[in-house]
Amino acid sequence: MQKLLLSFLVLILVLFSSPTRSSDQSESTYSHFVLVHGACLGAWSWYKVITLLQTAGHKVTALDMAAAGINQTQPESLASLTEYFEPLLSFMEALPSDERIVLVGHSLGGLGISMAMERFPEKVSVAIFVTAAMPGPIVGSFTVEELMKILEMLRAFYSEEDSKASDSKLFLFSQEELKTKLFPLSPPQDVALATTLERPQAMFGILESMKELRLTRDKYGSVKRAFIISEKDEMTSKIMVWAMLTFNKPDRQAEVKGSDHMVMASKPLELAQQLTTIAQDFASSSTYHM
Repeated sequence: MQKLLLSFLVLILVLFSSPTRSSDQSESTYSHFVLVHGACLGAWSWYKVITLLQTAGHKVTALDMAAAGINQTQPESLASLTEYFEPLLSFMEALPSDERIVLVGHSLGGLGISMAMERFPEKVSVAIFVTAAMPGPIVGSFTVEELMKILEMLRAFYSEEDSKASDSKLFLFSQEELKTKLFPLSPPQDVALATTLERPQAMFGILESMKELRLTRDKYGSVKRAFIISEKDEMTSKIMVWAMLTFNKPDRQAEVKGSDHMVMASKPLELAQQLTTIAQDFASSSTYHM
């Protein structure tokens, strides 16, 4: 217990002494982070990062998507990505017109924050994709090879292989997948938590989803983007990451060393530092005042 308390104290001290906070910034000015979870997970998956960011003075909103976490919707009732990400879209719509937030999406959550960027670009100062799906505006013509890479990118997030769910339209990670693909470098307590709290993920057709994710340069493209790579990610293929960073280059690229797909579980301090660094670098319109 003493080691745990000491470790937590060190994390807090590092966050507060982070050199990323500019010297001319008011000490009472902080960022508002809005966190969007990945497939089968929920707002609970961010609990370590939420604690670190809030303790450092930031405002944090972690949302459950439809049929995820404690959201009461049943996954079988969802017919589209828009319905799945409705909690995020409703939250964005309700934000005050003069507030701009730091939007963070993990894994499948990248599709959700992309939809929010397209619909509410004026409310997002920077969008951070944490080893997440990062689609982009389809402009001009693509070669067959480029289109195949984009489709493969989406398929990676719609794979139903080894699913525990009996319904072909639902997906659920097996305990083995949680251990070896999502949380291989994370504490066993986090694997146990995920095993207890994960919920079936509704799956949607690729073509239908691409129509819903029709993004434009004028809206989606006007929002600053950052992509955080997880060095030891066993879930997201390197080819997919390369394709996203090549065809839809972000404004900032960073990497968390020694992390698995669940960066917030395996390297919460490092992820929190990256988030605050990026937020501060784009802080001109991403802050609120206490």
